Amino acid sequence: MGRDLLLDYAFPIEAIEPLAEPSKAYLNRVCVVAKPKSGQESNVGTIFQCLSMAEVAVRTNNTNAQQLFNAGLTQCYVLLANDLDLSTYLATAKTFFTVLISDDFNKDDITANQAQGVFTVSDYTHFTQSGIDTITINGVVLTAQTTAVVAGDPTFQSATSNNATANSIVAQINAHPTLKNVVIASTVDNVITVKAKNAGSAGNLITAIYTNNGGTAGGAWTGLVSGKLAGGDGLFLGTWNGVLGVSSDNLAFLEAQAMITKRTAFFGNATNGAKSMFFAFGKLLAGATWRNQQYVEMPVNDGIDTLPEAKNLYDARISFALNSDQYQNRLAFFANNRQAIVAPYLRELFELMMQGWGVGYIALNQPDYTITQASLLEDYLAGEADKTFVQTNLIENISVKISLVENNFTASGILQIAEPKALWRLSSVLTEIA
Repeated sequence: MGRDLLLDYAFPIEAIEPLAEPSKAYLNRVCVVAKPKSGQESNVGTIFQCLSMAEVAVRTNNTNAQQLFNAGLTQCYVLLANDLDLSTYLATAKTFFTVLISDDFNKDDITANQAQGVFTVSDYTHFTQSGIDTITINGVVLTAQTTAVVAGDPTFQSATSNNATANSIVAQINAHPTLKNVVIASTVDNVITVKAKNAGSAGNLITAIYTNNGGTAGGAWTGLVSGKLAGGDGLFLGTWNGVLGVSSDNLAFLEAQAMITKRTAFFGNATNGAKSMFFAFGKLLAGATWRNQQYVEMPVNDGIDTLPEAKNLYDARISFALNSDQYQNRLAFFANNRQAIVAPYLRELFELMMQGWGVGYIALNQPDYTITQASLLEDYLAGEADKTFVQTNLIENISVKISLVENNFTASGILQIAEPKALWRLSSVLTEIA
């Protein structure tokens, strides 16, 4: 039986359904970057959701993900990659907020390097002796000539000496309207180094060819792979802006990585690789709430068993586990960009919830763009933020401001995330009074 006609006639009601709370699931999801196992090469660049270690093992021989499951996670994503230029692969990724680089990759894979090749001028006279030789870089042909050249033209002057000819080649490469945007050339005497302008594996696709059109060759390329510049690699995330974890046993490398925004640099010895990092992140992401995980029990011993070693890592803000005679393996320091490990997650959660609350309030209340309505929205958002973050001790203090700018509500906020007691070690002095 429906409502009575009189009720609908005399007191019609339009029901407006509130918007659902935005999904936070991606904050607790992690993607493992690993090399493909045999038979999976065609899946490079593909991200797979894995609900067990058995499913991970279908894609890669790397076992770091086992520590995620051991720590309590029930799933992870696996991105198969041969190198760490992940820009394209992560461009549309929205199902996870954390990416962990497996120990399939080392510090040299992570450090950005430009692809390069070397061309040595052995005898400049041979460039024009029996025929006119050419040097081709990325499809641009530079032709030898004995007369002076115009800067930026696809030519080079082969005259006077090997060194002078090398200088002419370098000058023309760096002045050419196309090549100057692709490569950078330099010379020491008669030896030319051509580097990709940008670091990364894309530089390994730049072709470099010398064509001898008769007689003895005037020079030769070295350091190429299949006729292309080589050695370009490094970690590139593109527009992806989540938390990243890297592991190594090289302290100088880790100290530099620890300074990068949203990056965790974790010490792992040569035997254990990235196991400790994966377990620590697994504990963090499997938790019912956001806690910093300091001093939780760890699965492996990375060999940090003296106070000087631990203090050096702490001072460099490198995350690590230490081995204690009484307490065994414990997570001694866990940070992100020298801050509490939970900081980037709480910031992301705060922004997400503010958006959800704001859109939900506007959809439900349909406020006018007035100062009064802006104040009401501000009070609502501040109350929700206080209840969700401050009263639960996730964030120490929050302020929210809603202003009216050109008939639009503009939100701004300040949040203070307290550093956990365990993040900064307590140093005590005991004085005995006679």
